[in-house]
Amino acid sequence: MHVGQQLVDQLIGYGVSRVFGCPGGQTLPLYNAIARSAPHIEHVLARDERSAVFEADAYARATGTVGVCDATVGPGASNLVSGLVEAYCSSVPVLAIVPDIARSWEHRRHLGSASQGFEQRRFLEGCVKWYGRVETPEMLAEMLRTALRIATGGRPGPVVLEIPEDVFSGEAVEPTVQPDPSIARFPQFRTGPDPEAVRAAAERLSAAVRPMIVAGGGALIADAGQAVLALATRLGCPVATTVTGKGLVPENHALAVGTAGTFGVPAANGLLAEADAVVFIGSKAGQGTTMGWNVPAQETLVVHIDVDPDEIGRNYRNTIGIVADARLGTEALLAALGDTAPGAGPDAGWDLAAIAERQRAWWTGPIEYKQPPVDGVCMPQDIVRAIRAGMPGDAPLVTDASLSSGWGATRWQVLEPGRKFLAPRGLAGLGWGLPAAVGVALAARDRGAAHKVVCLAGDGGWAYSMAEIETAARFELPIVTVLLNNSVLGWIKHTAASRYPDEMVSERFLTVDFAAVARGLGAVSERVSDLKGFAKAFGEAMADPAGRPWVIEVTSSEFETPVVRPPVRKQGAPGQGGSY
Repeated sequence: MHVGQQLVDQLIGYGVSRVFGCPGGQTLPLYNAIARSAPHIEHVLARDERSAVFEADAYARATGTVGVCDATVGPGASNLVSGLVEAYCSSVPVLAIVPDIARSWEHRRHLGSASQGFEQRRFLEGCVKWYGRVETPEMLAEMLRTALRIATGGRPGPVVLEIPEDVFSGEAVEPTVQPDPSIARFPQFRTGPDPEAVRAAAERLSAAVRPMIVAGGGALIADAGQAVLALATRLGCPVATTVTGKGLVPENHALAVGTAGTFGVPAANGLLAEADAVVFIGSKAGQGTTMGWNVPAQETLVVHIDVDPDEIGRNYRNTIGIVADARLGTEALLAALGDTAPGAGPDAGWDLAAIAERQRAWWTGPIEYKQPPVDGVCMPQDIVRAIRAGMPGDAPLVTDASLSSGWGATRWQVLEPGRKFLAPRGLAGLGWGLPAAVGVALAARDRGAAHKVVCLAGDGGWAYSMAEIETAARFELPIVTVLLNNSVLGWIKHTAASRYPDEMVSERFLTVDFAAVARGLGAVSERVSDLKGFAKAFGEAMADPAGRPWVIEVTSSEFETPVVRPPVRKQGAPGQGGSY
């Protein structure tokens, strides 16, 4: 038995049933072993390695287990960078299996003297949580276990397992450890908080007049939704999420005010600006969520619950830190608050009824546009509302980066708790959406879920990875892509217009018939330019009983944007968020 077979046997023992990737000569032992191990494990051939790691990332998010991908030495390894960094910054456990040139060729690595050889460890090591190398067959079992343990432990993240070609094809030896499937699930361990820190936070929060909660992706990983809502109820305060945390609480809940930040609901940002204490739970309190660390203001009291101590106080110095699993930390804070009422004053507390009414108006009321609608061009806000209306409550929406993430975050309402919304906010690189939808659709298939997966993308990002339509067609995946085509790089166009008006190049493309391209790649496709036509096409796609991808290309406005400015306080009743 060669080492490739032992690696696959071990992966199966850890519960891994799918590997995403592209073959190379050095990884043939892996592919030979997967072929011999069917149906216990299946390989998903992607169109390139970038897509493969995106697919593994989304599969991990959707299943709560480590995602596994492979890439060959050299150009295959270098193509993993964007996906590994996205997983790293989004705290997603991905195992990348990467071969290397033969050990005896080390002196031939430089400048590719040995074919495709380069200093790939130095290139990739900064992109992952851990990088391990299997120098001998005896090391394989221990190194694989270590890779998975590190990937899913603490703050999850991607890891690389590098195997030289001669080791990969060499004779295996008896493994020193046996697989434990629990190691491949995350969170692997839950850490409890320091009681003194919890007491200090509870004491300070008890004096707050208008506290607010912002929950992020760490809270979603920790399944902290019920605890967060219980804390919000106890404090009588609104709860917002980051884009990555969207889905932690249903957004039709009376206390839920949607996403905060640059891709946020304006009223949520207004409330955050008015809050006198903010509880960040499982969130980095990063630039996007806080609008450049301005909302909330720097002097605002912050209670920060996070599994990673490096995040505590990094962006807000007036912070009481609780280093803990998001769920356990929230539950401990709730218990410490006891029956103590929040602070009082002449304008104490939030007007929760007014806040709930404002949120209902956001989701169902009239929409304001940057420019008046014109015939033959659809407004993205209307399209996303129509997507929500045409989807089951438990079906997921996957978005690409840039404005697609913003439209989904601000205009697509989560109706049932859980990871129903997936977006690449770790690195925010274009091209993530469609490969991620492939990963989510395969995860749904593995769970026996019958729903379709909807992908929202813009034409700029779509062109990065549209070849994955062939992958979706090959695996008969029921992915419905809504492609907003305005033939411009929207984010760049809007930003440049405010900074360098009339002095920019490379914002605009030719108008490409992406629907025709999609048909050539194996999808059913439609091209529409009005809301009625979209609703009809989307309804047909969602009702299609066949397992096949659909692409609905929409002629969309180049002027509309989901990006919001920091709130400026106007007259309004205290505790309602005023008018922003």
